[in-house]
Amino acid sequence: MKRHDSRQTDRHHYNAQHREHREPEEGQRPVPKLVVVWIGILLVWGVGYYAWQIGKPMLGGDSRSVVEAPAAGDDIDGGAIFSARCSACHQSNGQGLPGSFPPLVKSEWLLGDASVPIAIVHDGLQGEIEVEGTTYNGVMPAFSGQLSDAEIAAVLSYVRQEWGNDAEPVKAKSVEAHADEYGERGAWSPEELRDTFEAP
Repeated sequence: MKRHDSRQTDRHHYNAQHREHREPEEGQRPVPKLVVVWIGILLVWGVGYYAWQIGKPMLGGDSRSVVEAPAAGDDIDGGAIFSARCSACHQSNGQGLPGSFPPLVKSEWLLGDASVPIAIVHDGLQGEIEVEGTTYNGVMPAFSGQLSDAEIAAVLSYVRQEWGNDAEPVKAKSVEAHADEYGERGAWSPEELRDTFEAP
């Protein structure tokens, strides 16, 4: 009787062991060959693209990207300076924004005696002026700290001869002479320009 019980116990223990799941083991599944090939292609393409772009200028941006003004030199592009510094207010066609920024086309403030636009661009202007029958009362910032005398002369020469304007170009030495005489002063008022120069 005891033998029979012992056999039943052994059989029960054996069945219980076989009902339990095996301990989980970490498998070593190989990475699919397609994934390895794809990673290799991406790496080769990335390295090749990087090598191909070395030394090329960065492109891209949007219409709001700021255009860098050219450095001062013997051949300064006044049009490029205008696009970078002035066109946001006076617009690329020189027509300005009605009620806000005066036009440069046919402007008596720009096309008369060159000393007037030199003073305005170099030192700034604040106060009420009339251009082509419309009154403007705003602030023109000074560019003496942002542009060289030669750059101010170049951009003034550009706007005085663009969009049908036909005034004499401005020389860098005229801007230098203005800077020497008036130094680092504040913005001019229209009255001061009329008293000092032949302003409209």
